[in-house]
Amino acid sequence: MIKINVFLIVALSFITQSSYAGLIGIDQVDGVNSLYYSDWGHSYNQTGLGNQLDAVGRGNPARAFEVAGNPYGFDSGINLRITATGCTVDLNATTCTGPDYLGGLFRDLPVYSLIGVWSTDATSIIPVDMVSINPAFLISDLLDLVVPTFTNPLYLFMATNDGGFADNSGAYDVRIEQVPVPSALFLMLAGLGFFRRKSIR
Repeated sequence: MIKINVFLIVALSFITQSSYAGLIGIDQVDGVNSLYYSDWGHSYNQTGLGNQLDAVGRGNPARAFEVAGNPYGFDSGINLRITATGCTVDLNATTCTGPDYLGGLFRDLPVYSLIGVWSTDATSIIPVDMVSINPAFLISDLLDLVVPTFTNPLYLFMATNDGGFADNSGAYDVRIEQVPVPSALFLMLAGLGFFRRKSIR
């Protein structure tokens, strides 16, 4: 009897979760795009030595993740899974690095890796996080995250973490899915199954 109850709970969980889980979209992140092309309050618009600073105007401006050619607005609180494949030529114009490249820190994030930032605007970067010095975060080749809380939909801007883009080429293929959470009904049934099992003992 216990085995049947467990089977029913698992089956019901699969049905209720799969009904709203799925692909949001697939987009490309061009290797010449930069999160820091424009001055949106980041700390890398200052004059300095090398590519660590002087970031404004380098490369091309990053754009928001698109679905069917339009910027996609993510609702607050939903669970996402981001997977990225491919590589960009960005190391001495000869080496193609993947989104999970770990070659040391650059602007407080792994150099040549895939990074992102949440924006409140669809066409330009206006960070939802205005407190951190650098609200950009590492995406790499796989990231599970929850969309931050905000009153309106948020837009995800992505780019490779580089300082010079003149020798860059290639792109990352980025896939974003909504990850389901256990439904309230599933959690209730799971709880009932647990207590029933204890009572039988």
